[in-house]
Amino acid sequence: MKKMTAYILIVLIFAGCAQRLPDPEADKAKAMETNDVSSKEMTVRHSVQGNSLYIECFIPGISFSDAKDRQSGKALLYIDGQLYNEYDTAAFVVKEIPSGVHTFKIEIVGKDNRKLGISKKFTATVG
Repeated sequence: MKKMTAYILIVLIFAGCAQRLPDPEADKAKAMETNDVSSKEMTVRHSVQGNSLYIECFIPGISFSDAKDRQSGKALLYIDGQLYNEYDTAAFVVKEIPSGVHTFKIEIVGKDNRKLGISKKFTATVG
């Protein structure tokens, strides 16, 4: 009985390996050209805890430090259309926000305050 089970397993293994393998898709892939549009995209994650808002920004090609290989920038935060503060970090906490529904806008500018055309707007209920 053990020999028969071993024989069946060996046959199944060889039968499974005999199938034709698919052609690699990399051979058919075409090169894609990128432009500045992808570098102007920003992903923002935010979380409300009490009257504080935690914000984290992901921006390809932008550095909040003085990196030589990427463009330097900073974040301007607007709350309900009014400039609230500027931040030199990709993640920051906004404390003591009044309770209610607020519109937040994050605009990325150069260290010299020139606009880079990168911004994101969202609403959040605080408190």
